[in-house]
Amino acid sequence: MKNVKKIITLMTLLFSSHLSAATITWEASSANVNVNDSFTLNIIGTGFTNNVDGGGLDFSFNSSVLNVASISIDENVWDLGAGIGTGTIDNVLGTVNGISVNAWNDVIGDFTVASVTFQAIGSGISGLSLSEWGTNPWASGGSLINPDYVNASVTAVSAVPVPAAVWLFCSGLTGLIGFAKRKK
Repeated sequence: MKNVKKIITLMTLLFSSHLSAATITWEASSANVNVNDSFTLNIIGTGFTNNVDGGGLDFSFNSSVLNVASISIDENVWDLGAGIGTGTIDNVLGTVNGISVNAWNDVIGDFTVASVTFQAIGSGISGLSLSEWGTNPWASGGSLINPDYVNASVTAVSAVPVPAAVWLFCSGLTGLIGFAKRKK
């Protein structure tokens, strides 16, 4: 009986800690876009139970499918100044390194880390892989926070043009209907 209580207590602790685990993820787990479309995805933090001093992250993407056009940091959440940076974008390698945020205000719970504007440049699937930036790890009161990173994907689909034959067929059909009405 004691072993059962220990197991139940241990499982409850493990389950409750998993529920309250801090994560950094993409706001949309997946997106479908057409080639040449621009779209914005937010990187969000969820489940942070202590005040977040700041942190940093890197991400990668498939550079034959996507390019990063811009990155912005929410000034309502994060303080501007030293320690804030939108990172270094490398659209050839498909990486962004060193997005960095910090705060003097209380940042607890769920928040937006950054907004990333992409452009779909080719058809295919691009994984969006997040990781911690080693130079600025996530911290609270000087203690490290080790959030889980949840990745996402974007599917870029080539726009399928309507063949000219369909337009020609529709205009011919319209002409025949008009001719039939005129004949009556």
